[in-house]
Amino acid sequence: MATIEDVAKKAGVSIATVSRVLNNANNVSEKTKLKVWKAIEELNYKPKILASALARHKEKFRVGICESKRLIDMEKEKVVPEFYTVILTALEKTGEAYGIKFCKMDLFNPSECDGYILVGGDTTKELIKEYKNLKKPFLLLDHYIPGEKVDCIVTNGFDGAYFATKYLIKKGLRKIYHIHGPLNSYGFKGRFDGYTSAMEEAGLLPKYYEYDDIKDNMSDVIDFMLRKNEKPEAIFASNDITAMRVIRELKKRNFKVPKDVSVIGFDDIISAESFDPPLTTLKVFKDEMGSLAAKRIYELLVGHDIHPIMMSLFTKFIKRKSSI
Repeated sequence: MATIEDVAKKAGVSIATVSRVLNNANNVSEKTKLKVWKAIEELNYKPKILASALARHKEKFRVGICESKRLIDMEKEKVVPEFYTVILTALEKTGEAYGIKFCKMDLFNPSECDGYILVGGDTTKELIKEYKNLKKPFLLLDHYIPGEKVDCIVTNGFDGAYFATKYLIKKGLRKIYHIHGPLNSYGFKGRFDGYTSAMEEAGLLPKYYEYDDIKDNMSDVIDFMLRKNEKPEAIFASNDITAMRVIRELKKRNFKVPKDVSVIGFDDIISAESFDPPLTTLKVFKDEMGSLAAKRIYELLVGHDIHPIMMSLFTKFIKRKSSI
C-alpha cells in the first residue's frame, strides 16, 4: 500500500507539501497541487481523512459530475479549461476520502446516481426543477440562479471585479472597458456588475463588449472597440483566457501592454503567471471550490445540515506585469 512518503517522492515534493495539499492549504501553487494529485492517483494512495465520518457511514456513494453544454463545447473545440481542471481534480480527490465515486455525464441527460454536482453556468430554473424531481441531493458548482434556494458553491465575482476596477481608477485611468462572456453565467454577471458599480461610483461611463470564447471572435471585438471609441487605457476581462486573447490582439495592432493599455483578467489559471507579459488577475480559489463541493454533497448524502446554503469564496488580487 502506498504511503505519503511514496507520494512525495513521485511528485518531487516534501511530505509537508503533500500534507498541505491534502488539507487544502493556501500556500501551495496550483501547479504543485496538480502534480501531487496526479501522484496520488497513479499510486492509488488513500489518505486517512475523515476516518471517523467514514466509520459512521460505511456506504459508498455514486455522484454524477454533470457538465454544462458550454464546458462540453470547450472540450470539443480543444480549448483547455484550466479553470475547471483544477476544480474537478480537487473535487474528485476530496470526494474519494468520503467514499464517493464520481462519474462524468451530460448535464441534460443524467444517469442514475445517489447525487449530482451541476458544473458551470448552463443550469436553468427549468433544469433545476427536473433535478428536484429526481429526489436526490444535488448542488450547483460555479453557478447560482437568483430565487432558487439550492446548494451552490461560487466565487464572489462582484467583489473581485469591483476591487480590480477601483485599482485601475486609483492609478489614474479613466477609459476602462470590460470584455465579458455570456451574462446568463452567474460568474460573468457578477463581474459585470462589480465593474459597473466601481465605474459609476467614480462618475465614469462603463463600456462593455461581449465576447464568444468558444468561437474566439476577439479580433472582431477589438476592431469594433477601436472603431467605436477612443483607445482604451485599460481593459478588464471576465476571465484569464479572455484577457490573454485581448493582449495577443492588442500586440498585433502594435499596442504595448501595459504601457499603452493595462489588462486585468480573472481566475488566475496556471498559465497566467507564465504568459507574456505575466497576467494581473483575480485569483479564484479553485481547489477550495472543488473540495467544498465534495464535502457539501457528502453532507447532503448522509442527511447532515440539509438546509440549502450558498458558499461564496472571495478572490485575491494578484499584481503582475500586464497592468500598471
